[in-house]
Amino acid sequence: MKLLILGGTKFLGRHIAESAVNKGHEVTLFNRGQTNTNLFPDAVKLTGDRNGDLSALEKGEWDAVIDVSGYTPSQVRKTAELLKGRVGHYTLISTISVYEDYTNGPAVEGVTKLAELEEDTEEVTGATYGPLKQHCEEVVKELYREHSLVIRPGLIVGPHDPTDRFTYWVWRAQQGGTALAPGKPERKVQWIDVRDLSEWAIGMIDRHESGTFNAAGGDPLPTMEKYLDTAKKVANTDVTYQWISDDILTAHDAGPFVEVPFWLPVTAQYPDGFLLADASKAIDKGLTFRPLEETISDTLLWLNERQNHEWKAGLSEERERKLLNES
Repeated sequence: MKLLILGGTKFLGRHIAESAVNKGHEVTLFNRGQTNTNLFPDAVKLTGDRNGDLSALEKGEWDAVIDVSGYTPSQVRKTAELLKGRVGHYTLISTISVYEDYTNGPAVEGVTKLAELEEDTEEVTGATYGPLKQHCEEVVKELYREHSLVIRPGLIVGPHDPTDRFTYWVWRAQQGGTALAPGKPERKVQWIDVRDLSEWAIGMIDRHESGTFNAAGGDPLPTMEKYLDTAKKVANTDVTYQWISDDILTAHDAGPFVEVPFWLPVTAQYPDGFLLADASKAIDKGLTFRPLEETISDTLLWLNERQNHEWKAGLSEERERKLLNES
């Protein structure tokens, strides 16, 4: 197939492009041409900007388009309308952050309430990210109907992850010593390896599937304790974990998900202390999950190759020590 990828050089887009190339598809990448320009030398590369210059997309036909870089409804509408009639299938990579209500367990497609914008804005913030993505979904479904596929990933992890959320705990295990562990050991957590997501997405597009699917971790979900203990095993260090309660972390203004990755304080809105989604529909369509040890091992290999990296998430040594002393 001829595939157009809107993005294709950073993290998920990069892995989707790699999965497409590995399956023998003819790939065209549309992006600003500023990141990892050496990747995919055999792909057609179109340069432009979702927020302005779409002229490179005014000509050409593709069997399917995969949108990994659409964050606002106006972005998605302009591109989707421009391509209408010249692509056979439109896939939008959305997010489980489109859900508002996690009080009844993991979010379910078509059942769990979706988040709403509190004001008319397209500024992407922590509060608007999910609702804006939900409106992007509406645009794609409106324009492409039975030829649209919406994928809602959970937390995406693995090699080349720019967020450092999963990577921080792998790195922290490697450092050894006494490490802070957030919340309760038995708290359920969820993620999806970027390679599992990418390979499944390409398979769905190959079959011209349509609909909306949560793409998150399967059943059973690992606990935070299993995650950290597996990181310790893979890193082969003497790290010991000191569990710090939600109350202490909250009292000291610990930042959920960024300063303390993979942690949300238990509240009425988030009774599980995490954003969890039911992925059974995607699993029925062939989504599979590699072993946790493999994801951690490959992430560890990748992070040890990075140079001059400025961490985007995780506790500083000083901050961790202070929180440990307060417990």
